[in-house]
Amino acid sequence: MNPAHVELKLILDYAGISDINLETFSQRFNIQKRVFLIQVTGCDLGYRYGWYIRGPYCRELTADAFALKDELDAGDKEHEGFELAQETKERVKRAKRLRSPPDGLVVSQDDWLELLASVHYLRHIVYWPKGVRRDFEDVFRALVDAKARFANARAAARRAWDRLDEFGLIQAKTLA
Repeated sequence: MNPAHVELKLILDYAGISDINLETFSQRFNIQKRVFLIQVTGCDLGYRYGWYIRGPYCRELTADAFALKDELDAGDKEHEGFELAQETKERVKRAKRLRSPPDGLVVSQDDWLELLASVHYLRHIVYWPKGVRRDFEDVFRALVDAKARFANARAAARRAWDRLDEFGLIQAKTLA
């Protein structure tokens, strides 16, 4: 198991994904969005995301997750000799609080993760023409342009924006 896979396994374990199951789209999606949010809370694992139909997506993370699953299925336990640093644990805890759905949320867990990651990505990473403010209105318009299915999810998107703002992730790209 290479060092990147050891680190990924430790991070996933601490994030609550100790059994790496990649059989369904939702399971793969969940890993993508959780790792994206862990990275924006200041734990850079080196994954770089592009825009995909369901928001930020990293091919390298998918490849590493499948390789890691194969290593674990083959009995590799090298990760057991390592532990995350306390600072890393705190950042993963912060990401858990960030992704925790607010009370009364009327969208699925997957949609909530997609909204959080997509709003952050649109606010900070996607190219914007000169003069665009990148405020909630601009970001929501871009979200709906890219994902028409969220046209009636303005309130949920606003809650995602507000949650990111609560954590300092509207003003700052990351918490590093």
